[in-house]
Amino acid sequence: MLGGVEYVVPRAQCHYKRIDFSATPAKQRASASRLAASRLAPTSSARVHVAWQGAIAQVWICPDPPPEMAAADTPWIPETLLRPRPDQDGGRLLALVSGFEGQVWQGGQLTASRWWAAEPGDADWGRFLRAAGLAADAGSRPQALEPEGLASEPWGDARTGIPGSPAALERVAWLATVGLLLLGFGWQLMGQASWRIASLRLQSNLEAVRAEATPLMEARERAETAAQSMAQWLQLQQSESDFALMADVVRPLPKDVVLVSWQRDGERLQVGVTSAERDPRQYVTAFESHPRLSDLNAVPADDGGMRLDFTLAVGQPEAAP
Repeated sequence: MLGGVEYVVPRAQCHYKRIDFSATPAKQRASASRLAASRLAPTSSARVHVAWQGAIAQVWICPDPPPEMAAADTPWIPETLLRPRPDQDGGRLLALVSGFEGQVWQGGQLTASRWWAAEPGDADWGRFLRAAGLAADAGSRPQALEPEGLASEPWGDARTGIPGSPAALERVAWLATVGLLLLGFGWQLMGQASWRIASLRLQSNLEAVRAEATPLMEARERAETAAQSMAQWLQLQQSESDFALMADVVRPLPKDVVLVSWQRDGERLQVGVTSAERDPRQYVTAFESHPRLSDLNAVPADDGGMRLDFTLAVGQPEAAP
């Protein structure tokens, strides 16, 4: 059976307090009761249980909880809440598992509760009734009622938001959780089935489109291949050979010049020459009117020659005469 463990604490281990919150707005009563209960707790380890009857908070405090109730979230309930309510108002005396409890009921609500280790005498019972606001004489003590077992549900409303005992609420929570899991699992299965069907339809459509587009794609590939080949041929036709460019470089230089090195990288050209002419300005002047070789930097080389660094102008190459 679903549901967790809920500890029933004997009345002998609890203190009782009745607090009227009728002057407090209904939405604020829960927080007000927790604040009031924390003030009544003698120690920080004390456990508090609050049950409601209308605007009345029935508060039980367990100042010395057993080790199994050490955790703050361990559910527990006082023994009094599981004893059946009386059929009529007035005072009654219950024989509990441990000791005796005197109760006063008015209008179907518990208005007073006191515990005795031994059965109280007439004097003690009279003082209890008078403290509860009832007139009593020495001979009014009732016969102690023997315990009839614990009820399955408490008579007080614990204000958890859903009626019922904590165990019943936990069962509901478990059932709701299992239901949500099953719902989520079913939703996921439906989603996967729908996705699978949509994938199959999409794959079928893609195959049909692919079959129709295959001739067009093949024709496009052939056209792109032909265009690349044509571009390569045009590039070969438009490119300038190094032999023609070498003739353009040597032509303006002095007659005794000897070409010793040649290095071309795209639009960059580096030429090494040897000549009796050692003045870099003469080399720059020789090419200043050339349409492609006018951007020249002449630098004397370590071996006694001259290094000519050209930046080739972009445009149609000049044909050699």
